[in-house]
Amino acid sequence: MYDILQLNDMLVPELLDIAEQLKIQNAKKLDKQELVYKILDKQAVMASEKKNAPADDKPKRKRIIKTSTGLTTEEAEVEESYDDKKNTKKPVMPPKKEEKPVVVKKGRKKHEEEPVKQVI
Repeated sequence: MYDILQLNDMLVPELLDIAEQLKIQNAKKLDKQELVYKILDKQAVMASEKKNAPADDKPKRKRIIKTSTGLTTEEAEVEESYDDKKNTKKPVMPPKKEEKPVVVKKGRKKHEEEPVKQVI
């Protein structure tokens, strides 16, 4: 991959060779600066297409969720199940062992204002 500084230092025939390798159409009609930008654009498009290609070579790893409570550490493996209708993965979580009760905090009471007596 070329960056803009390298391309600006090159001569037009060298840029035309690179454009030919990248299969840029009508490269001979462009001036040097336009050719540099076309090469940069084509490189970016090719990199994004390469990045979006599916990678079926690597198998997916299982998730391991580590939870620590006090003095002990427990490990739970998360298995993935497939939904037959949609072919999407849904994580299957093991049931929770212990749940703490939820404590509701009460706010402060607002002081009621006494009615103001007007003196006439």
